[in-house]
Amino acid sequence: MPHHNPYPVPDEPGVFVPVEVRGWQGGYDAGISSPPDVPRTPSVRHPGYMDAWTEGAAAGNADGRAEGWRWAYFDGSARPDAKDAGGRYEPGNSGERAPEHGGAFTQSWPCVGEMPLLVMLAQFAPGQQGGEGLTGRLLARACADKGVTRLYLPTSVHPSPAAQEGPGDRLADAGYWHGTVHASLDEAAPEAIDHVTVRVSRFAALVRYEPAGEHNFFDLLPVNEMLPSNRLG
Repeated sequence: MPHHNPYPVPDEPGVFVPVEVRGWQGGYDAGISSPPDVPRTPSVRHPGYMDAWTEGAAAGNADGRAEGWRWAYFDGSARPDAKDAGGRYEPGNSGERAPEHGGAFTQSWPCVGEMPLLVMLAQFAPGQQGGEGLTGRLLARACADKGVTRLYLPTSVHPSPAAQEGPGDRLADAGYWHGTVHASLDEAAPEAIDHVTVRVSRFAALVRYEPAGEHNFFDLLPVNEMLPSNRLG
């Protein structure tokens, strides 16, 4: 079982969320995506944030060693190289058996990062405010409230300078096209496949999210197992 954020989040609306919540989650995401060593704590003015980030990074590193590393793909990180920490990082079988489109999404890369989950949260639970270490927590709660066990978001996996969405969309601001979030692969798949075939782009994927507590975990399912070579480290 993965470590969980030890810093409590107030349930009362409008109450200030402690900065340690964001610090721990940021450290954890860095720790589980950068083997083999615990990453260095960033220098910031808030000592509580720094201490929580350090704790989170150690927890993420421990979970990476015990349960497998994750790729911070949309944060611009290279693929984890885990030679010195228990074996190389590789994709697995997605397990998708959707009758119409499952054959295009057989490969699954374990990933971590808040950016695509912010888009999913905005579309799936309008009005929910992510960020501050709360995105995974809020998305998991929204899925539970609606009885949904998986979400899929079609997206490009190679950044382009052209923006596709309005301001405040961090995925588009970083140059990644994305479509509409869906609760089934066969509903989401055509958008990702069309991005490859109709738009003459080689690279697109589905972001698959399954609730994991407060964690920003997702799987990246590339169309026909194709990813840009310059992202493979």
